[in-house]
Amino acid sequence: MRLALALILGFSLACSMSASEGDGEGEGKDKEDKGPPVDPRTLVDVAAVAPGVVGDHVVASAAVESEAQAALVPETTGVVTGIYAEEGDAVRKGQLLAVIASPQLDAAYERATAELERATADAQAAERLFAQGAIARTELETAQRALAAARTAHQEASQTRGFTRLESPIDGVVATRGIRFGETAGPTPAFTIVDPGKLRVVVSLPERDLVRVGVGQPASVVSAYDENVGATGRVVRVAPVVDTQTGTVRVTVALDPGQTVLRPGQYVSVRIEVARHENVLTVPRRAVVWEEGQSYVYTLLEGPPPDEKSEEKEEEKPEEKSAWSFNFGGEEEEEKEPEVPGPYRRAHRVGVKLGFEDGTNAEIVEGVAAGEQVVTVGNQALRDDARVRLPSDPVMAKADPEKEPEPKEGG
Repeated sequence: MRLALALILGFSLACSMSASEGDGEGEGKDKEDKGPPVDPRTLVDVAAVAPGVVGDHVVASAAVESEAQAALVPETTGVVTGIYAEEGDAVRKGQLLAVIASPQLDAAYERATAELERATADAQAAERLFAQGAIARTELETAQRALAAARTAHQEASQTRGFTRLESPIDGVVATRGIRFGETAGPTPAFTIVDPGKLRVVVSLPERDLVRVGVGQPASVVSAYDENVGATGRVVRVAPVVDTQTGTVRVTVALDPGQTVLRPGQYVSVRIEVARHENVLTVPRRAVVWEEGQSYVYTLLEGPPPDEKSEEKEEEKPEEKSAWSFNFGGEEEEEKEPEVPGPYRRAHRVGVKLGFEDGTNAEIVEGVAAGEQVVTVGNQALRDDARVRLPSDPVMAKADPEKEPEPKEGG
């Protein structure tokens, strides 16, 4: 009875497979449409846990400014008749930048000059007459007082006339030009001169950081929009008082002389090193990943986990076929998985305790030992014990996209 039932089931299975032969062409097409095998391993890069130096920093943001800066505001109104410097020009102290025409000041100077010449002639004549005894001493003294007043008036007129000549008060570079030829100059800055060799950054730090910041501490100043643009400096001043309204203290960082990448007005991030740990275990900061407030690193291990080794040995045993199994199609139903080349590497997630962190490195207090390899690139999407490969490892062979598919029999 059982043998008859088995024969009936086998015959039914053979019939169903024969009926599905008409769909075989579509299935074969699906297999041919499969692209090249995808390497299941994650491409990563690694670095060794090694001794290094890590600093503790206080970070703030501010704008770069010049230690020596001057805004030239005309002291009189008038029409601009000459401009002799443009933005970006290097100027020297006393160099003429622009001329403003002022008829009133010019006329006052001319009158003062004429009055000085007349008073000088009268005083000289009085001295001659007094020497001859022709006039009294009082007349001589009156002429001398008139000459002194004329000299004072002429000096004042000369100075006010100088208001029409805008000269640079310092050595530096023209940062801005606020006047144009032919227009009337008003009480606004006509030029701004800055000294690019004396740059500084004034940051406001919270009161809690006051005990950690001191004069002489090194600092790095980096552009807020390009981390590759930056310079170094040092703390030169710490304000002795705390702003009661903001609860902050002003700290001045002077940039090292000679730098040419940062400019006045540029917005930057300032990192002041307030402490340093030397000869401690460090990893690149990008090797650290965070999950629910816990810090982790992925170490690189060679060889599969122990449980996978036992599974592989079991898979190597020949599969026992059931006495009731039949193969009517003459082909294997399951496609063989593509072989992944060695070596067998995997990433192992390890919890770590961190110490100081700076822009480059992170201090490892516990969790990994010196010499271990940690993943630095490709670690954001990894999972524990995932297979990985290094850039130097062989990759899976790719199918030739130009190769024509072989025609099927009967096609």
